[in-house]
Amino acid sequence: MSFLDERRALTREKRLSSLSHFHGTLEGLIDETSGSEIRQRIRTFSQIHADETIYAFDVLSEIEDAAIIVNGSIGCSALGVVKAEDEKFSWFSTNLVERDTILGGDDKLREAILRANEEKHPKAIFILGTPVVAINNDDINSVILELEDEIGIPIISIYTDGFKSKTPVTGYDIVTHSLLKYLVDKDVETKEDFINVISFSESIEDVASIASIFHELNINFQVLPKFSSIDEIKKASKAKATVVLNPEEGDYLAKELEGVFKVPYIESEAPIGFRGTKNFLLKLGTFLKIEDEVIAFIDEAEAKISEQFVSNILEDKKVFVDASLSKVYGYGRLLTNLGGKVVGFSSPFVDLENRKQLKRLDFLQKSAIAIIGNGQQFEKANELSKNEIDIYFSENIGNSFVTDEGAVVVSTKNRVTYGFEGVDVIISSIRRALRLIGNNNGVSSYKDSFKRRSGNWYVKQEVS
Repeated sequence: MSFLDERRALTREKRLSSLSHFHGTLEGLIDETSGSEIRQRIRTFSQIHADETIYAFDVLSEIEDAAIIVNGSIGCSALGVVKAEDEKFSWFSTNLVERDTILGGDDKLREAILRANEEKHPKAIFILGTPVVAINNDDINSVILELEDEIGIPIISIYTDGFKSKTPVTGYDIVTHSLLKYLVDKDVETKEDFINVISFSESIEDVASIASIFHELNINFQVLPKFSSIDEIKKASKAKATVVLNPEEGDYLAKELEGVFKVPYIESEAPIGFRGTKNFLLKLGTFLKIEDEVIAFIDEAEAKISEQFVSNILEDKKVFVDASLSKVYGYGRLLTNLGGKVVGFSSPFVDLENRKQLKRLDFLQKSAIAIIGNGQQFEKANELSKNEIDIYFSENIGNSFVTDEGAVVVSTKNRVTYGFEGVDVIISSIRRALRLIGNNNGVSSYKDSFKRRSGNWYVKQEVS
């Protein structure tokens, strides 16, 4: 049975028993997630964190020739402020107030749809849900049915509630579900000569790095759903295969394209570091029957990097990795090969699918720090203060607390980390960071009394 038979996507908690609250060791995390279901934990105190509405908005905002209507209060529409300078991006707000939450906001939604169509002439309109509408339970579908024929383009509801899931990547699943159900062509008789490259959270720099490799190998492709157009999304079912840049984000889309639309899914790991990039390309090359060309490309690329590769630049340095669980292995293996000692990691969630990554972390001791949480800088600061970590390798924003605890941040934000180019960029970033070690004299954001507590002070076993 396909998930598309459901009206909306299930949360990661319901679909994959996702856990977003854990603080302990790698051994303890492996043990805790080894059953047929993952027992849930709760935080008795939690800092601000992202939700599925933010994640959904982020990927929808990168789809060309579409408009987004944020159906909720004006505060929810602050998501669009950071995109205000992007001329290709169009967003509107229904600006629901207290009266609308009681009497209904259908009229405002209707007005926003007509305005978006008249002003921007999009090829599709996405109506993004918010907590206000989820609680109010407005009949969005009746407005869609009324106006879709009138304006002649798809109007698609994105069922993000903002509070039903503690795993924000659920937002990507919700977007995936709606795109497959209401946009992708269902009646496809023949496949065309291109592959789908699934990207959700990747920066344009990382996507460009992989795109350059595909151009070198003469592989035709389109990127979905980020950085794509409505027409490209529609023809996703015509591709001869699908690859995913970050499996824990794009598996849902790739597996449904395979199961429902008969587009083969080439499963691989994230193309990070020498090994990750090589495995990614070899699996694709085998499927496309261009193994010789891929091997020649890999050999040439590795030879160029090997000339500058110094294996001991992180010698005697303790490193902590803050990244998606599907990327921790790639980053950690590269940092270990550079001489570093990876003493722990933090990731937003672990579930029945991505938990297999935990057993790959052979460069870590069983007693290594393992933090699973969405945000929660205070827990990471706690560990930094106790372990004298030198390098904090992070793909996330909001790392000012790291320098306050004496470590140096190596940030991947808006930098290439994928492909062989990514190896070069990561090494260069580390070299710059090494010059800053020992120069941090920041004042901690947290009291000493907090940092004397155990790291899992606020993480408790949920009582059923």
